Amino acid sequence: MGKSPLVSSILVGAILQVIMVVVGTVVPALGEANNFFPIVGTAIAAMVGSRFSRRSPGIPIGGSLRGGAISGGVSSFIGAIAAVIAGAAAGAEIETVAIATVTGAVAGLLGGVFGRLLPPRSAQS
Repeated sequence: MGKSPLVSSILVGAILQVIMVVVGTVVPALGEANNFFPIVGTAIAAMVGSRFSRRSPGIPIGGSLRGGAISGGVSSFIGAIAAVIAGAAAGAEIETVAIATVTGAVAGLLGGVFGRLLPPRSAQS
């Protein structure tokens, strides 16, 4: 039996968020670029919100939006913690985690809306 769409979306998002932090840390030109982390992190959150929604056919719209917000917010929280550990948020650790989590949840919710507009995708694919 496969993982639930929520768990798998959070895992995919968390992995992508950590990869983003590693790339931004290893490639200084990216990490030091204005808004690299917020833009890429928010895009990842929107994608996992859409992913959750597409893999959850048949649930009510509210559940789809809630799952998108949770998957986007949790994966962004994990990414923000990784950024703090990597030193990418020096001097603004608490603000970074709070802002990333909230914007990730909003982006995930919006991704959930967009995901409802696309054809559903099975959890096996």
